[in-house]
Amino acid sequence: MPQVTDSNGDYGETDFDGYLDKPVPIRGVMGDSHGALFGQGCLQAGMVKATYGTGSSIMMNTGEQPVFTDLGIVTSLAWSMDGTVNYVLEGNINYTGAVITWLKEEVGMIASAAETQELAKKSRKGDQTYLVPAFSGLGAPYWNSEAKALICGITRTTGKAEIVKAALDSIAYQITDVVRVMKEAGGMKLAELRADGGPTQNDYLMQFQSDLLGIPVSIPETEELSGIGAAYAAGLATGIYDRTVFDKMNRRRFESSLAKEECTRLYKGWKDAVNMVLMR
Repeated sequence: MPQVTDSNGDYGETDFDGYLDKPVPIRGVMGDSHGALFGQGCLQAGMVKATYGTGSSIMMNTGEQPVFTDLGIVTSLAWSMDGTVNYVLEGNINYTGAVITWLKEEVGMIASAAETQELAKKSRKGDQTYLVPAFSGLGAPYWNSEAKALICGITRTTGKAEIVKAALDSIAYQITDVVRVMKEAGGMKLAELRADGGPTQNDYLMQFQSDLLGIPVSIPETEELSGIGAAYAAGLATGIYDRTVFDKMNRRRFESSLAKEECTRLYKGWKDAVNMVLMR
C-alpha cells in the first residue's frame, strides 16, 4: 500500500516532462474542496467556507478532533500538516449554480446569468414564491434521492422576476440549511462565511446569504481557491510563504442587514416548502 503522508509532505519532484528548466518539489497535495478551504484561510475550528459551483460544497473546520453527527452531514479529513490533522464537517448540495443554468437553458427565462441580479431586485416585495430545486433529489442535509422539484406560493402577480428571485433565493436557503446543521453539530459560534465560485459575483445573492445566516459573507477577489490552497500549502512547506499570506487576500464583505424576525419568517417558508417535497 502507498505510504500515508502529510498534505504538505514530500512527493518528489517534477519538471513536467522537460517543460520546466529544472525540477520543482511537489509539496502541496489536496482535494478540490479541501484546497478551497485552505485557500480561504479557514485554518481554525469554527471557520466555514462555501464553494458556489454547479452544486456546492460547504465545509467547516472542526480542529484537531473529529465531530460526528447524524444530522445529514459527514465527518472528513481537512488535511494533515507536519503531522497535525484537522477535521471538517462537510455537506454537498446538488443544485446551486445549476439552478441558474436551468433558468437559462430549460425554461428560457434569462439569456445570461448576469440578468438574475436585476430581475431579483425588480421583483415584487412581499412575494412568497419558493423554488425547491430537487431536480435530481435533495442533497445535504436531507439526502432524499427520490425528491422532486417544487414551485409553490405563486399568486396572480407572480411573474418572471419573482420566479428568478425564488431560484436565486433557493441557493442561499440550501447553503443556510447546511451551515445551520454544522453550527448545531459543532457547537461553535460562527464569525463569517467565506464564499467562492462564480455565483458569488451576484451581489443580491450574497447579501441575501448574509441576511439569512446573520453573519458576514466574505468573498476573495479571485475565484480559483482550490488551486490557490494547494499552492499555499506547497509554498508554506518550502518557506516561500508564511501564514501572513492569508491576511493579504483582498475581500469583499456583505453584512447582514435584514431584521431577524423577517429572516425567521422567510426561512420558515422555505422549510415548509421543503417539507412539501419530502412528504410527496
